[in-house]
Amino acid sequence: MKVLDAEGRGQGRGNVGGDHEVGGADGKGNMPGRGISARRRSVLRGLSAGLLAPLAWPATSARAATGGAYPNRSVRLVVPFAPGGATDTLGRLLGRAMESSLAQPMVVENRVGAAGAIGATVVAKSPADGYSVLLGGVGTNIVLAYTQPSLPYDPVRDLMPVAYLCNVDYVLTVAAGSPYRSLDDLLAAARKRPRAVSYMSTGMLGPLHVALEYLSKRASVSMVHVPYKGESPALADLLEGRIDVAVMTVPFTRPLVQDGRVRVLATISAERTASMPDVPTVAELGFPGYAVPIWNGLFVPTGTPAPVAERLHAAAAAAIGAPAMRERMVALGVTPTGGTIASYARFLQSERERWTAMIRDTGLMA
Repeated sequence: MKVLDAEGRGQGRGNVGGDHEVGGADGKGNMPGRGISARRRSVLRGLSAGLLAPLAWPATSARAATGGAYPNRSVRLVVPFAPGGATDTLGRLLGRAMESSLAQPMVVENRVGAAGAIGATVVAKSPADGYSVLLGGVGTNIVLAYTQPSLPYDPVRDLMPVAYLCNVDYVLTVAAGSPYRSLDDLLAAARKRPRAVSYMSTGMLGPLHVALEYLSKRASVSMVHVPYKGESPALADLLEGRIDVAVMTVPFTRPLVQDGRVRVLATISAERTASMPDVPTVAELGFPGYAVPIWNGLFVPTGTPAPVAERLHAAAAAAIGAPAMRERMVALGVTPTGGTIASYARFLQSERERWTAMIRDTGLMA
């Protein structure tokens, strides 16, 4: 799989970010089950039953829709965040896995900036032929529509869903040398010294910005938001004390914990993450009901022929339905999801309603 940056320079196929081997408490990926709900364990056990239930369209349908066999050349997978982060890692893993089903290269292209809006715009403005695919998520396809009035694309009008890939767990992280040993320590400091504590997110007015402002409102504190283009660019500032706390993915954070470079205070998810079962949820720490769902999925320009969208859907289903891929995703703190294209569209509508209420509560509504 070829990988390009925003200028089209090749980056090769080397391991990036979370692509290294990740171990658990015993260094082999074996983690105790404490703190993980029976429902989540049941979901993970049931993944082998089939994740996305792909609909198999005959090759002739895609050929008729596009005027030739689809795909007959490489497919561009746009990742709207920086190389080295969890979304980038997922994109590279997914691209390699989808290549076997599509029988064509998946070219990963990082288009970074504006909390993902730059990459999403690239795909939204591309021809609706199935050769430009967005690795989108709750930010690019839900939140930005409500927080950025000048967004150059409409997530509903300009992009159509193809596959619901996964849910991603995020954690509140501090440097190992930080004086904050717990979430309570952090919030107490923010309460004592308003706007003296700073936090990082991957983009102004993106979902993580909303998540931390929502927590600040619940905790009656005021913290300073510092936006970054990705997790990797923020890491140096976190470790050197230029920012106090970062909200980062489990795939990106876990090896840093193992190396003794950072400490995790809490997860913003509804449940404890399987790969970090000792880390409590924010809800457990005095904020009942607090949960910020973060997910990823594939999108194409609206108007893409249905058989082409189904071809991509089936390739994604085959990719994340493979046992090795499922195990890798779960080990990294990414839970594979599933469903049809129609069910994904219904899910997106429910997410719009959920996030509209949260954004309105924070005062970040455009």
